[in-house]
Amino acid sequence: MRGIFGLAMNKTLYIRDEDVQVWDRARELAGDKLSPIIVAGLKKFISEKEGEEAQNKGFKRIRVAYNDADEHGIPKLKAFHGKWIYTPEKPLVLTSEDGYISDSYAIAQTAKRNFVFVTWTDDPEGRRNERFTVVPSLEAAAGDKELNVAARHAMKKLGLRVEELDI
Repeated sequence: MRGIFGLAMNKTLYIRDEDVQVWDRARELAGDKLSPIIVAGLKKFISEKEGEEAQNKGFKRIRVAYNDADEHGIPKLKAFHGKWIYTPEKPLVLTSEDGYISDSYAIAQTAKRNFVFVTWTDDPEGRRNERFTVVPSLEAAAGDKELNVAARHAMKKLGLRVEELDI
C-alpha cells in the first residue's frame, strides 16, 4: 500500500521465535532487502489461491505455446485460468472467398472475465503467423477488425444475452 505522495508505508511483520533463524538467513542472503522477496511470495500465494478459486468455478489452467508474429517469431509460452470456447485442436477456421484457409482462432474466456484470442494464419510458403491477444470483452473484440468475425462466432456459440427493455 502506498501512502501520501506515493511513498512506501512501513508495515510490521511478526515472526515466531522458532522462525527467527529462517528470517535472519533470508535477510543475509537478500542483503537486508527482504521487501521484494516478501512481495514476490505474496504474489505467488495470491496467484495460487486465485487459481484454486478458478478451478472451483470450472476453469482450468491453460498453457499456450506460440511463435509471436509481432516479435519476429520468438517462441513464447503463456498460462492462465480459463475455459476454451474454441480449442487449438478444434479452432474456428475462417476461409477466404477463394476457399483457402485465411485465419484460425482458438478463443478462451479467462477466470477474470477477459477473453484470449490465439490466432494464426498459414501462408502459402508454410509459415505460421501467430498472435496472442487479450481483450476485456467479446464486444471489445468485435470492435477490432482482425477479431470481429471470430468474436461474433464466439458470442453465438456462448449464447446471446437477452437485453431486457423497459419500453
